[in-house]
Amino acid sequence: MPSVVLPDKATISYDVLSPHLIGQALPLVLVGGMSSTKSDWRALAPSLARSRPVLVYDYRGIGDSTFSSRCGTDEISMESLARDLLCLIAHLRWPEVAICGYSMGGVVVQQMLVLPYLQSHPTPLPFRVTHVVLAETRSVVLRDPQYGLQIKPTSVPRTPAERKEVIRRTLQSTFDPSWLHANPARFDCILQDAIHGRPRPPATIEKQRKALQAFDFAHLLPNISRNTRVLVIHGEQDAVIPFRCAQETLQRIPGARFIELGNKPGQVPSLAFGHQWYEYFDSQVWYNVIDMYLRK
Repeated sequence: MPSVVLPDKATISYDVLSPHLIGQALPLVLVGGMSSTKSDWRALAPSLARSRPVLVYDYRGIGDSTFSSRCGTDEISMESLARDLLCLIAHLRWPEVAICGYSMGGVVVQQMLVLPYLQSHPTPLPFRVTHVVLAETRSVVLRDPQYGLQIKPTSVPRTPAERKEVIRRTLQSTFDPSWLHANPARFDCILQDAIHGRPRPPATIEKQRKALQAFDFAHLLPNISRNTRVLVIHGEQDAVIPFRCAQETLQRIPGARFIELGNKPGQVPSLAFGHQWYEYFDSQVWYNVIDMYLRK
C-alpha cells in the first residue's frame, strides 16, 4: 500500500482506485469520519472509480498510517488533519481535485479550504479544489450531548467483549431503526469489518473526538471562492449530526447548494436516511449524484 512521509515523519497510507484514469478525469478524494479507515469506503469508492481516479486514505495514527513517533504523542486538531490532507494531495501533484468529506471528514475539508485565510500560518493550497461534497457534517462544534458518536473514553483497557459492544452501539447510532431492521446481514458485515479490520486505536479516536470539540473556522467560510462548487448531503434521520447543521453550512459557504430530491439521475428519492448515507438506496443513486455533480 503506498504512503507519503509528512514533514514531521508521520506517514499517511493511501490508495488510488482507477489510477489509469489519472489525467483523463477529475480525481475525487474521499475523506472519512471519526475512527474510520480507508476500507470503510468500500461500499462507495469502487463504484465512483468507474469514471475517475478515487483517493482513499487513513488519518495519521489509525489504520495503516502512523504517528510521527512510536510513542504516538502527536497532537491532533482539525487544522493538523487538514494540513495532512493538503500534503497528501500535493504529494500526488494533482493540479485539480474534487473532495468528498463525510462527518469529521467534512470538517477536515472545510478547515483545509480556509487554510489560506488563517491569521496564524496562512497556507495557500497548491492545487485547485473544483468541487466539494459535504456529507452528514457541520461547520461549528456540536455542543448538544444528544448528538455525536457516543464513544466514552476510559483509562482501563476494554475486554474484547466490551470493545465489540462499544463498536456495535456506535455503529447502530449511524443508522435509523428501520434500516437496521431491514438490513441485519449488511449491518453484521459492517460490524465485523470494524472489529477485525485495520487497527483503530482507542487513543487515536479519543484525540479525534477532542479535536472535534475545539475547531473554529465558521467565520472564515465566506472566504471560500464561488468557483469552488459545494454540495451538501444530509439525511433527516441522522442521529449523530442533526439536520439543522446542513442549513447552517449552506448559509455560511457562498453558493453552496443542497442535494436535489426526485427520481431523476443525480437526485435522491427522499431524505429518509441516517448518518451512514451511502449505505442507503442503491449504489447507483449515489454514483449518479456525485458523478453528475462533478461533471458540471
